Amino acid sequence: MLRLAALTINSHYLDILLATFAPEKSRQPDKKKLIFNSEQTGVNRQQYPLAYFRSYKKISTFIQNESFEPLVSWGLRMAIAGTAPIVWGLATNRLDDGVWIALTAEAISWVEMKGSFNWRVRTLFIGSLLALFWGVVGTITGDSMLLSVGGMFVAAFLASLLKNLGDRASGLAICVYLLFIICNAFPDRDIPDISHRLKMIAVGAGWAFFTGIAASMFMPVQQPFRRQIALIWRSIAALVETISRSGLDKDAQETLYLREKDVRAAIDHSFDFYGRMVHQGTTKDNRQYQLLLLRKNAALVAVNVIAIADEMNHINTGGLDETLRIKAATLFSAMREAISRISVFVLTLKGEEKLLAVSQINRLKKLIALIKEYPLVPDENQTRAINRILQLTGRNIKLLESAIQRIDQMGEDTPVFRSYSLMKTMFVLRPRKIMSNVKTLVHFNTLSMRFALRSAIAASVALFVAKFFHIHHGYWLPFSLMIVIQPYFGATLTKAVQRVGGTLLGGLVGSLLLFIPADLHVKELLLFATFLLMVYYARKNYGIAAFVITLNVVLLFNIDKSFNAMLLLERALCTFGGSLLAVVSGFALLPAWDKKWLPNHLTEAIKANYEYFTRTFYGSVNNWTRNKRAAETKNSDVFDSFNRYMEEPGKEKTEAYYDIITCNVRRVHFKLSLLKIRNFM
Repeated sequence: MLRLAALTINSHYLDILLATFAPEKSRQPDKKKLIFNSEQTGVNRQQYPLAYFRSYKKISTFIQNESFEPLVSWGLRMAIAGTAPIVWGLATNRLDDGVWIALTAEAISWVEMKGSFNWRVRTLFIGSLLALFWGVVGTITGDSMLLSVGGMFVAAFLASLLKNLGDRASGLAICVYLLFIICNAFPDRDIPDISHRLKMIAVGAGWAFFTGIAASMFMPVQQPFRRQIALIWRSIAALVETISRSGLDKDAQETLYLREKDVRAAIDHSFDFYGRMVHQGTTKDNRQYQLLLLRKNAALVAVNVIAIADEMNHINTGGLDETLRIKAATLFSAMREAISRISVFVLTLKGEEKLLAVSQINRLKKLIALIKEYPLVPDENQTRAINRILQLTGRNIKLLESAIQRIDQMGEDTPVFRSYSLMKTMFVLRPRKIMSNVKTLVHFNTLSMRFALRSAIAASVALFVAKFFHIHHGYWLPFSLMIVIQPYFGATLTKAVQRVGGTLLGGLVGSLLLFIPADLHVKELLLFATFLLMVYYARKNYGIAAFVITLNVVLLFNIDKSFNAMLLLERALCTFGGSLLAVVSGFALLPAWDKKWLPNHLTEAIKANYEYFTRTFYGSVNNWTRNKRAAETKNSDVFDSFNRYMEEPGKEKTEAYYDIITCNVRRVHFKLSLLKIRNFM
């Protein structure tokens, strides 16, 4: 893990440093713009002459982001798994074998390893089995139109179910449809050739499994769980920053919901990989038990912060005294810094991060005392809201101090290779555990079933067209469709545009790179770079990711071949055709229009909030926590459905749903959360 604590600069102290060297004029706050916004109470950074510190802060931010979401290390793992077989193939004059090994390793390396070591081993093992099985199916069905279309239907159906489960299984989906489509496009007829193909796929699966396990052996055992919890704290810090800007303009108000949704998504992702709750943990495994309590602390802090955002609606920031606005802005800045420092402390377990967090918590206590002594405005509602914010901040201080205590009680985290004996590692692949994972992966509802059927039918049609018209490189039709197609029309259309644009540009650049002489070995270096970059941009910008993926595929299959002018045109047309078919299928094949599904989502959200209401007064603490998370998930689903409904093509939409959602779901849910927390504090 990167040395985050040694390279990250505390943004609060950097602001002080910037203000020290900034011109005197930049230190004067703008009285017209000074409200509950910490960014506008500091320096005017546009006038700050020391660009060096800005650049250093950008580097520190990049390192911090990499520590929270290790995309670069994931890309390096894929680059090593995909490039090493190519280098071996060039060195031994067995490039075709190297390409099949690299292709298999690349497919399995798309499995994102976020869970525990046990989870990673089982997931990589399942991915290897899926790649081997569907490679076999694709190889033996390639010469038959009927078998190819039937196999494509089953493969696309299974892959779509896996894709619909998010981070847990989206990488496994690639193992299914990529190996089937490519092997089906290049079938083998003779038994020796089929056997050799399977050996190469098995070697690729074993190589990917080895690189994945090797990348996990030196990580601390609880680091994946700590990273999930750190992401929750980090999303809460982003929410606090948005609240501090919520009085600026309408855009900040709209962003507030997105930040709240990010907090709920971070909590849900944590439960996806670590489903145990506090009452299910035991002190026998003290590290995990303390982390379960720490995650609960983060959830409670999130509820308090969202309640603070609700109270901000009752405050006219423009009518407050300037001194009070400065104190309020500093209060939000200190709260954000304290939560942010705890997120880093959870991830790094460094003592210096603890000191920074404690200093910000002490700063919060002093600010609360100062604001309480300040004479408030005569407006009763506004005064009540300010006092309520101070009360909620005081509760958060107790939760933040408890969080630091939990981390201290957890102790040091030992590496995996020191924690797993040979016997314990052998029992990781127990059949009962594998079947449990399989049952989790194949769990689906009505919407996911419709999406799977739509994808299966569309992919089968795409493969039929490619086979029937004998399209050269026609496998790009179903391959592009499976990448582009999404459960909802809007997302499919957006991804189709990005896919076509990125593919055209990537194909053009990749084809031009084929002019480079093979003896310069530039293409091998570029291939390594594309493996790294396509993982990094897959989460950042899909248009750029599509460009890099296309460039990668062009280099992978043509690393020692000459340029073919028709190759670019064929791939471009197939990519456009597959993307177009994906968009059309969103209209014609079992469409999931939110005009129809929004009332169902709203009904489920109201039902979940009702169960949450009854558990608040009549249920146990354990059931309350479970129902609280279920209500949050349903509320998030109905908000997302409403946003998709407003963006769907057709007649003018009604906003009546928004009032119902806001008044009967969101406010009721958070009031109940605060009521329950008040009983515990």
